[in-house]
Amino acid sequence: MTAPSSPAAPSDPVGAVLRRLSAALAVLGGLLLAGGAVLTVVSVTGRYLFSAPISGDVELVELAAGAAVAAFLPYCQVRGGNVIVDFFTAATSARARIRIDALHGLVFAFCAGLVAWQMALGGIDTYASNDETMVLGVPVWISYVVMVPAFGLLCLVCLHGAAIRLRHGVEPAGTAGATAE
Repeated sequence: MTAPSSPAAPSDPVGAVLRRLSAALAVLGGLLLAGGAVLTVVSVTGRYLFSAPISGDVELVELAAGAAVAAFLPYCQVRGGNVIVDFFTAATSARARIRIDALHGLVFAFCAGLVAWQMALGGIDTYASNDETMVLGVPVWISYVVMVPAFGLLCLVCLHGAAIRLRHGVEPAGTAGATAE
């Protein structure tokens, strides 16, 4: 299978909305990661030049990095960028691969939904117990505000991809396996 030279836009309105939401969430994740990188550079520079690092920089970067990784997952899935192992399915027909990919999408949706649900419960518990970071006392539940919707969106993206595959027997537009038309 070859990837299209330019990703096709989803032809259905649900796919288009999921793609835009995933892209917006990925941008947020990129901003969080870039902010963490800038914070690290400033802290290390301050430590090296002035013996004055930023207190709590590591805990802020940890919170941002966890949220950023979760924010990237839906966009990666909608683009067909997640790692697949096609060793066993390479010799099967395109139709069989599409059905296996649909089953994979359903299983992945279940897992993402389960993670979103458990993270929501964990975030509520973290909020209720006033859990804070050690140095700055930043509430830990703040990172859940990004992670829970990210996993919820990942679940929806997986369900949509599986539905397209099962209903139409084709890869969703814009994924790595889709052909440009």
